[in-house]
Amino acid sequence: MILTTSRKPSRKTRSLSKVLSSFMNWEYVNRGKMSLEELHELGKFAIIEEIKGNPAILRVFESKEEVLSLKFSPGIIKKTKMDDSPVFFVGKVWFDPSVLEAVPLNRAGEKLKKKMRLRESLRKEVIFGRRNGRKYFNFRYEGKTVIVLYIRE
Repeated sequence: MILTTSRKPSRKTRSLSKVLSSFMNWEYVNRGKMSLEELHELGKFAIIEEIKGNPAILRVFESKEEVLSLKFSPGIIKKTKMDDSPVFFVGKVWFDPSVLEAVPLNRAGEKLKKKMRLRESLRKEVIFGRRNGRKYFNFRYEGKTVIVLYIRE
């Protein structure tokens, strides 16, 4: 999957996009003057949009249709070198993680997660939780937080 930004992204949006694409094993593409039509030709892609210069919305498109729209406020963003190991979700989310090209939350996905945990090769987890009434995604690589996104309704 390809991840890009709005046409003239802020530094914070570019930074989040690069770290998120590295974490999720996506390809980051500078959008420049590329239109939505040109992006649709590339296949499945995601856009991080801004509100008042801050990254705020993640939209995922597949076959010219929006399949996921996620409003968020970024918390922590740490640049870290990461490998291309699979991404697992922890916690019940309202969408299918396979939309984001993560391991799905089904029996096969849970079996794979157990095997990898036993081999100590489970490196990338996205933990969905609630703290003080706020929903959040905590992206963890080798047990350390890389990104925190607070979900907005």
